[in-house]
Amino acid sequence: MPKPHRISSAKHIDDAIAALIAADKRFHPIVKRAGKPAFVPRRRHGFEALMDIVVSQQLSIAAADTIFGRVKEKVVPFEPATLLATPAETLRACGLSAPKQKHMKSIATAIADGTLDLKRVRNMHDNDAREHLTAIKGIGPWTADIYLMSSLGRADIWPVADVGLQAAITRAFGLKKRPNEKQMEKLSKAWQPWRTVVARLLWIHEDGIRREKREAEKRAKAERAAKRAKKKKK
Repeated sequence: MPKPHRISSAKHIDDAIAALIAADKRFHPIVKRAGKPAFVPRRRHGFEALMDIVVSQQLSIAAADTIFGRVKEKVVPFEPATLLATPAETLRACGLSAPKQKHMKSIATAIADGTLDLKRVRNMHDNDAREHLTAIKGIGPWTADIYLMSSLGRADIWPVADVGLQAAITRAFGLKKRPNEKQMEKLSKAWQPWRTVVARLLWIHEDGIRREKREAEKRAKAERAAKRAKKKKK
């Protein structure tokens, strides 16, 4: 099977699922429960996409979207030079912490002076692209991996440092303890060249289980409240 550089169609998702189940039968019940990840066309790439990912770190999707929306309202046009000229107080008022401001401006500086070339990254091999990105202060392995996965649609990215992914694989495979980064890498060897799909599948599976748990707790709470109300009427 030729290695796909990017996931560019729903067929790639179908091919990935078939290959993964053939390589590791543990994926069969996971896919049965979670369903196949939907094909999502690549979102925007470049400076804005990278900044969006930095803002989203350790935040809910809703909170990150709100903060990034405010930033884009203040940084017009949304370009490295404009961001660099924006006062810290303005960015702080948008909801950006000092560390995130520092990271964003470090990346903006690297793009402005040519140290970071996001156009070249689009055509680099995965490892070369990750190395080029993480050479910039403010871009860690997680940020680089998410950029390669979501913005460039790379097919074989495996964010070993993602705590959520570590938790998801622990539950999905019934592991005794959460794997560390080296163990995550070792676990994934047989899943190449489709590890991006594995990550998405495991995130979806974990989200589904957590949602079911919340719904069950909500129903149980409602039932307890109904019982208490019924007792009061007697």
